Amino acid sequence: MLRHMYGLKKEIDLSFLVGRELIQVGIGLYQIQFHFDEDVTVSVEAEFRYFDGQDEWVWGQEPGSHRIAARTVAMLAANITSFDSNENGTLALTFSNGHRLTILDPYKEYESYAITRPGQPDIIV
Repeated sequence: MLRHMYGLKKEIDLSFLVGRELIQVGIGLYQIQFHFDEDVTVSVEAEFRYFDGQDEWVWGQEPGSHRIAARTVAMLAANITSFDSNENGTLALTFSNGHRLTILDPYKEYESYAITRPGQPDIIV
């Protein structure tokens, strides 16, 4: 079952993200997939900001953005230590290596990102 929404409702419990280890980054032309242990995946189709502790880059569906996505492999083997979610759909994930991934929900009409995990409905934002 898929649930599509704009923004993130307050009652959605994302605490299962804490402690997840990033084990794979899948880079496509129009989607980036962040695969974590315990079969948790965050698939981004709209926009994210990646902060490596010094600089921040913005990924979007535009030419050359795969180079920005490639930078995120620096988070491999890092764990999510905390997250911050906002009703506007913004989800910020902080990793054990000090890096941060901020996923945005800029479009009301289109899917911006999805969070999947076994045995639970997908969270489509």
